[in-house]
Amino acid sequence: MGKILIVDLQSQHIEIRELNLDIAHRFIGGLGLNTWLFKEFYKRGTDPLSPDNPLILGAGPLVGSGTPGAAKTIATTRFPLNGAISESVGSMRFAQNLKAAGFDHIVIIGKAKRPMVLCIEDNTAYLRDATSLWGSDIFQTTDAIKKEQGAGKKSVIAIGPAGENLVSFSIALIDKASTLGRGGLGAVMGAKNLKAIIAKGSKRPKVFNRKELKKLLGGLRERLKRFKNYQRVLEFGIMENWNNYVKQLSPYRNFSKIFPPDKANKLYGLKVYKSFKLRRIGCPSCFTPDKDILEIIDGPYKGFKTSTTSYFNSYSVGHLFDLNTEKDKTAAVRMTDTLDRLGIDMLSFGAILDFLISECENGNLDVYAFKIPLKREMDIVLEFAHSISNRKIEILPDGWKALFTYLGNNFESHMPIIKDCDIIWDPRLCGLGTMEFEQIVSLKGPRSASGGSPTYIPGQPEENLPLFQRHLDRMGADSKAIARIMDSPFGFNVGRMTRYAQDWYTLLSSLGICNRHFINRFYSFDLCHRLFQAVTGAEVEHSDIRKSLNLIWDTLKRMNLNEGSGPSDDRAPELWFSPMEGPDGEELIIRDYFGKSELKKEDICSLIEDYYEERGWKKGIP
Repeated sequence: MGKILIVDLQSQHIEIRELNLDIAHRFIGGLGLNTWLFKEFYKRGTDPLSPDNPLILGAGPLVGSGTPGAAKTIATTRFPLNGAISESVGSMRFAQNLKAAGFDHIVIIGKAKRPMVLCIEDNTAYLRDATSLWGSDIFQTTDAIKKEQGAGKKSVIAIGPAGENLVSFSIALIDKASTLGRGGLGAVMGAKNLKAIIAKGSKRPKVFNRKELKKLLGGLRERLKRFKNYQRVLEFGIMENWNNYVKQLSPYRNFSKIFPPDKANKLYGLKVYKSFKLRRIGCPSCFTPDKDILEIIDGPYKGFKTSTTSYFNSYSVGHLFDLNTEKDKTAAVRMTDTLDRLGIDMLSFGAILDFLISECENGNLDVYAFKIPLKREMDIVLEFAHSISNRKIEILPDGWKALFTYLGNNFESHMPIIKDCDIIWDPRLCGLGTMEFEQIVSLKGPRSASGGSPTYIPGQPEENLPLFQRHLDRMGADSKAIARIMDSPFGFNVGRMTRYAQDWYTLLSSLGICNRHFINRFYSFDLCHRLFQAVTGAEVEHSDIRKSLNLIWDTLKRMNLNEGSGPSDDRAPELWFSPMEGPDGEELIIRDYFGKSELKKEDICSLIEDYYEERGWKKGIP
């Protein structure tokens, strides 16, 4: 669209700036251009909750072009949970609506004197008073703003009470269905008195070579027709991958045990999922709608309805606290609805509360250490959620750092955190793949930025190594890099591979393409390069794209180094080096991806050094 919107909430000054196309081509767009803009507007040492902390929102160059799955909104800021300068990615309709309003990126600085909604439409933007919405939950806020804005397609990013009250793990939601801001984006908006952002418009992005674009998209659709799993994806959405997810994401009792697989299937599995009245919604141009609208069709909660990123979220929270039972298999869905409405990151909330209850069960904490009893009961978990979001409880709203300071050093080795952010992927379950390892070297800590790499599917046999090489080529690793990756006693070097998994995620997020496994599997580095050229007219080679990805990562790394986050923070948690109890009572220890060798701390340290070397960083410094 060629324009950047700059909004100063304090002065209410709004500026429209022309996009520098040379810079745009160098940084690709989306995540990359956000990084460049953040560096321009950020001042070293700025507190995440300061009015001076910029919030950058961007949509990549393929958004609005009809490219399947190109609907990502990228948010870049300094996050309050751990102070990281990084990004968060969401979907639904905001990115396309931002383009339709005439803009590629928004820069938001300052703090409004009272709660505001930022309204963006056809080459204009203005601020509207939101005092009446302050205190409302995200669903109420979104519905009220959309109703007020009248007819036409529109999209809303909104925060709930947790963001308003500066909870360090608060999030925003896009259109009540897509999470945005793990690490505290909701609090960044709350600190600015920014309740919501709405975008709508009637414009369409210009395409440099529409004929070439049509040809490339035709090839994509032909591959889609041959995708043998397509009908299953349409039927189940993200739950299509239930069997893998339940292998990877089933630790509970503070990562000391595995939730029993038969119990997981009985209380949360595909049959339970299908027992709800279902409607699936998707992002613009997506050929595999994966967001769920769920309605309870019988029992005491009949008629309860909610929208969610995925039904799987209910398992993520529910299994930690034994929420679902044979009598009530809807409790976890209702719990996640509450967390979404309040604007709380369910992963951080679940990990913190599970940690505290487990420490209580192990005799290390008093049951009333935080006034509300530390028990695994639905009403108590709900009380914690409301108390945290409204700051009626101390310590917990400020996250892991505050909790560590309060509890003391004796609890450090028990905390399931990396870089003051809670673990998502545990290598004791399925071995050390890129998603597990990337948590260590990620600028932000644990997230899902390495999906799409060869190790995304857990438990593949070593005979599949030739397929790994093909996947690496698809992701943009050159032949020399692939040779280095495959030269390892563990079958492949996960440290070196992670660099290319991160670059692949960065390329997709810069272009605006979804990283879901059933979307990115249809893309390759070469296709992304050709799509970028067709849409923008940028005269770039493969080598230029690789240099751009290096530039984006080096820029982000330097900014984080300036804030005191260095190589000493790139370390595995102590928790990983204690056995986890398997479903049959067996001991699970940290092993390489193929399960051949137990990994020691020195092995992890060596892999971190390999990662640095692959990035061209000397001892972790660009």
